Amino acid sequence: MELNQTHVVAAQLETINYPQIIARTETGKALTVETNEKQRDDPAFWQAISAILKAHLWVPVSTRLHQLMDSDWLMPNPA
Repeated sequence: MELNQTHVVAAQLETINYPQIIARTETGKALTVETNEKQRDDPAFWQAISAILKAHLWVPVSTRLHQLMDSDWLMPNPA
C-alpha cells in the first residue's frame, strides 16, 4: 500500500462485471478495479459494492494496484 497516497484517487463505481469493477475518476478516466480471490468469493463484499454503486459514493482506488483501498481514506501515523 502506498503510504503517501500519490497513487490513490477518488472514483465512483460505474459498472460491476464480475469479477471486475469499472470506476471513473474525478477527471473522467476509467479504471478497471481488480478483485482478489477473497473478495470474489465474498457475497457481503458484492452486496456492499452494489450499495456503493447505487449510492454513487466516491471511494479511494489505487491507480498503481487497480484495487480499492481497504483502509478507506485514513493513513497510518508517520513513525
